[in-house]
Amino acid sequence: SSNSFSRPAPPALPPHLQREFDELVKRAQTPAAPGVDLSGLKDGEEMHPDLVRRPKPEFEGDENPNTGERGGPKREPLVHGDWAYGGKVTDF
Repeated sequence: SSNSFSRPAPPALPPHLQREFDELVKRAQTPAAPGVDLSGLKDGEEMHPDLVRRPKPEFEGDENPNTGERGGPKREPLVHGDWAYGGKVTDF
């Protein structure tokens, strides 16, 4: 059948609109900016300055020298009355 609505696709665009559409699709699929060269940065500068870093462990090894606990957390979770892990409080 030659009816343009009998096929499972949207109706064809006029040629000038189809070219514009294809160009917009191609532009949207290309990267916005080239890769960034990080070789000139000092150690630690590759991250954003507002990045929240996890706190450093209070001790090395598996045993807490203050409490004798083995396999426990490297940082005391009870700080300022909150049970916080990585900045997330768990005692609501």
